[in-house]
Amino acid sequence: MENQRKFPVFELWGSAYEIGLAHGRLARKQIEASICCYQEMFQTFSGISWEEAKKYACGMAKNIEEYDPEIMEEIRGIAEGAEKELGDILALNTRSEIVLQGGQVGDGCTSVAFTEDVTGDGADWLGQNWDWKLEQRDALVVLKIHQKDKPDLLLFTEAGIVGKFGLNEAGIGVCLNALASDQKVEGPTVPLHVVLRGILNSSTLSDAIQNVGRMNLACCANFHTASAEGQAVAIEAGPGDFDVLYGEEGFLVHTNHFLSSRFYQVHDTGKMAFPDTFLRYGRMRQMIRAALEGEGRIRIETIQSFLRDHKGFPDSICRHEDKNDPEGKRMGTVFSILMNLSKREMYLTGGNPCETSYELYNL
Repeated sequence: MENQRKFPVFELWGSAYEIGLAHGRLARKQIEASICCYQEMFQTFSGISWEEAKKYACGMAKNIEEYDPEIMEEIRGIAEGAEKELGDILALNTRSEIVLQGGQVGDGCTSVAFTEDVTGDGADWLGQNWDWKLEQRDALVVLKIHQKDKPDLLLFTEAGIVGKFGLNEAGIGVCLNALASDQKVEGPTVPLHVVLRGILNSSTLSDAIQNVGRMNLACCANFHTASAEGQAVAIEAGPGDFDVLYGEEGFLVHTNHFLSSRFYQVHDTGKMAFPDTFLRYGRMRQMIRAALEGEGRIRIETIQSFLRDHKGFPDSICRHEDKNDPEGKRMGTVFSILMNLSKREMYLTGGNPCETSYELYNL
């Protein structure tokens, strides 16, 4: 197992605009790397130029403002600090919606949560492997954000994006699984990364659910969310509706297809884009049940072993690039993340968890 360099850590304070301004200034190099990646990806996956992407993204500004004006102020601050046009930063924050316009699902990930009912240390754990373009490793940053009138955050994100994976001082944590449908939603919609920030700005799990449901998403997603109070939920947002699945067994697994019966009639395009979603879902549940039957409790080392699993290689839970795929569309596990919500701790790998060790970051 190789060690790794730690991701850049930036600590941000002040008003929403001041937080964004510091984010843009400190992570300017990583923002540039992210823009370069998505310029190519938008064209390859969706046939959309960067200028077209910016135009689409700017059309989202009013909806983001309606969802949370402080999030929009933070985006403006990032643009100013990074010396970029507002459209550039809006395009990063709507990158999932832009990629999905090409009919491709993104973020082929495996997420898992464990509550104190089944863990060996009595803590609440949340984590996932994030499967995406490997070059995005150069754009990743850890942000410690101290907000006025909202919880402090430990956010692991693609630079320039206001919401991603992370936890807050209230013990709320969130991971993400992309879902997909070609069904259109009428009326105003908001980007999923903005909703991720809405979840992280929540003080309770019920507030997090409300922050998913109060405006329709511009694309589909599962927000794998848990709290330090021993509860875990999968909040599936589909075309024009959402549903919540509760981790009644002390654990909860999600991949890239809809699980809720509310969405049985939805045209789920993700299950064809990533047919391995069914295999990763079943394999993770199989390993968890075997561990509980054998050891009786789930420990951090056990969770890490789950996330290193290669059954179904290369399209496994620990995903590796498939050399049979076109070069521009190859994906692998960019990083693995584990969060101890009880201790407000985050563990990250800088690559596939089978090759790199987990490093600790604290709020």
